[in-house]
Amino acid sequence: MKILQNENLKLTLLTVLYLAILFTLFWIYGGGGVESNFIYNEF
Repeated sequence: MKILQNENLKLTLLTVLYLAILFTLFWIYGGGGVESNFIYNEF
């Protein structure tokens, strides 16, 4: 049961991290400026 709880915790943390990255990307795109141009040129 302890292992299962650890796996659920890892999954939750990964989900939160993923959402945080998405939010950061949307914030950079929405904010405009140098960061937005850099990401646009990179990808």
